[in-house]
Amino acid sequence: MDYDDLFGDDLIGTSWIDMEDRYFLAEWRALADKPVEYRQIYHPSSSVSQGVFKCWVEINQAKVAPEDEERLWDITKKPDEEFEVRLVVWDTKEIKMMDDEGTSDVYIRAFFDSKNALETDCHYRCQTGKASFNYRLLFREKFPRKDYRLNLQAYDRDFFKSNDIIGSCMLDLKQAFEDVSITKRPLGVNQNYFTDYILKDGEKNFEWKEDGNSFFVPMVSKNGDGKMENNGFVRIQIEIVPADYAETNKVGDARDEPNQ
Repeated sequence: MDYDDLFGDDLIGTSWIDMEDRYFLAEWRALADKPVEYRQIYHPSSSVSQGVFKCWVEINQAKVAPEDEERLWDITKKPDEEFEVRLVVWDTKEIKMMDDEGTSDVYIRAFFDSKNALETDCHYRCQTGKASFNYRLLFREKFPRKDYRLNLQAYDRDFFKSNDIIGSCMLDLKQAFEDVSITKRPLGVNQNYFTDYILKDGEKNFEWKEDGNSFFVPMVSKNGDGKMENNGFVRIQIEIVPADYAETNKVGDARDEPNQ
C-alpha cells in the first residue's frame, strides 16, 4: 500500500500464498529451514510486476510437546554498524589550469552525503597540474546505507566569484563495506582487492602507484560542447575500518598526528 494521509491509501500490488497448500506439501514440510522468498507483487490493472518483497513463511502447530517445538528464529533487525572511512588525498597530476594566467588554486572535496562533505586545504597558484596535499579526510559512516558511492571533486578556488569545478569521479565501495561488516577487520582498498572485487567487467582500471596502495582517479567534466573530458587526476588511498578499531588505532585528521 501507498500511505496517503489526505486521501485513501493506494494499492501498489499484492502477492498470494496458499498456506493450506504449503502445509500439506510434503516437500515443503520436509525442509528443516524454510527459505527466504522474494515474491513479485501485481496490481489488478496490469500484468507487469510492481516490485518485489522479501518474506519468510513457516507454519507451526499450536499444540505440541515441548521437545517437539520448532526452533524459534530471531528476526530482530540487525543493528547498524559504524565504520570509519579513511581517505588520503596525496596529490594530483595534469590538472587543468582554470584561471586566465594559467594557474589553478586547487582543492579536493569528498563525500558520501553532500551534507557532510569534507575538503582538503588549497594548493594555491598551481601551474604544473601537480598539486600536493598529503591530507587525510575521515568519514564516520553507517552500514547498511542506501548509497555507497564516494564522490570526489576537484575545484579551483576563487575569491570574488563561485569556485569552479574542475572535474569529479564516483567510486562504488559497497563491496568493501560488506566485506568489513563480515570480517570485522580493517580493509585497505589496494590494487589486488580493487581489481578482484570492485572493478566491474568492461571498466578500465585506474593507474596505480608502485606500492599498489594508492591510485589516480580521473576528474571528468563536461566541456563547452557538452562532451565529457578528463581534466586531470587525483591520487588517493582508501581504508575502511570498524568503529571500535578506529578508536584503538587512531589516525590524525588532515595532517595531524598520529600520522601513519
